[in-house]
Amino acid sequence: MAAATHTKAGQDQLGRPIESHRAWRSEDIAPPIEALHGDRTALSDVDRVATRLTPEEVQDLESVARSLPDDCEEWIARPLETITTQRLTNRFGEIAQELGHGRGFALIRGLDENDPELFRRMFWILGNHLGSPVMQNARGEVLSEVFDRFEGAPRGIDSRGYESNDELRFHCDGGDCIGLGCVRQSPSGGESGLVSLPAIYNTLLKEYPEHLDTLYRGFPLYVRREAEGDGGGTREATVADRSIPVFATQEGVFSSFLNKVLVEHAATAAGKPMDRASTDALNRLEEIAERPELRLRFVTQPGDVLWIHNHSVMHRRDLYQDGPDPKQKRLFYRMWTNLHEPRPLVRVHAGLRAGIRGPKPVIVGPDSERSASQL
Repeated sequence: MAAATHTKAGQDQLGRPIESHRAWRSEDIAPPIEALHGDRTALSDVDRVATRLTPEEVQDLESVARSLPDDCEEWIARPLETITTQRLTNRFGEIAQELGHGRGFALIRGLDENDPELFRRMFWILGNHLGSPVMQNARGEVLSEVFDRFEGAPRGIDSRGYESNDELRFHCDGGDCIGLGCVRQSPSGGESGLVSLPAIYNTLLKEYPEHLDTLYRGFPLYVRREAEGDGGGTREATVADRSIPVFATQEGVFSSFLNKVLVEHAATAAGKPMDRASTDALNRLEEIAERPELRLRFVTQPGDVLWIHNHSVMHRRDLYQDGPDPKQKRLFYRMWTNLHEPRPLVRVHAGLRAGIRGPKPVIVGPDSERSASQL
């Protein structure tokens, strides 16, 4: 009942175009992908919105990173004021503003990825400046690694997409923001995509308003892996007992969320196929998200750190292929964080800030690079 009440409150304030920087279109940010002639370096040319740290800021960040204890589990208890400088506080405060009140994403450049351990430390410090880390899987990881654990082996419904080399369709994750730090890119594939949910909303409002009521009501999500952990157990699947609206407002502030794969898994697990209105609305939204004039595409380069606000921007990743050499295997670091100064969110969206319940917060280290058969 509460979800319906909040959704109705959101509907009362919706129905007008979103006129802000959050409703950006890719054609306003980067040249069309067709103009780049398939050059993987050119695919990353989003310098018009990238934040390049100064040598002094990088020096501060490296110095603070080296001061962290050898035992990474001790990092979790370190207060923010012990791992910062005034220069870092100022710059990362600007980035947090861009995430919470600007375009909803930030691509940070200037870090040296050649020392993966130092890069991991800098990534942790950066994430803590932006917000408070939350668990992103049932192992309790607040900093994890993104690489292909399966290496071609089949994976089940409860395995996580980021642990494979699969294509990941446009979606949102848990927490206010997701952060991805690139240590190594794959030799082929793995292009990233971003799209503004407010821009998608504006397009639906103009071209397909008949789908909006369905999207305001929202959909239940599949949550079995949140309750039982990644890849384990044979218990019955769990589906959330309330619907998550795709579009809503709180205190006049627009917020959004969609993970279409989890919506589809929920319908399958519940044995209740989605009705035609739901299927049509989600398919139309996904079609709009893939339009070249809305979707921003680029290849994240080693040393890049990408932060995305989950209630404003969806992200995706193309299928990728690793090379035979370990130095050609794609590796990213990953965090979910809640901004220190969050945007107002409708209650059911705010509930997603909790992340995934785990035993205790855990930071994953470089020695965790193991295939699925070793887990």
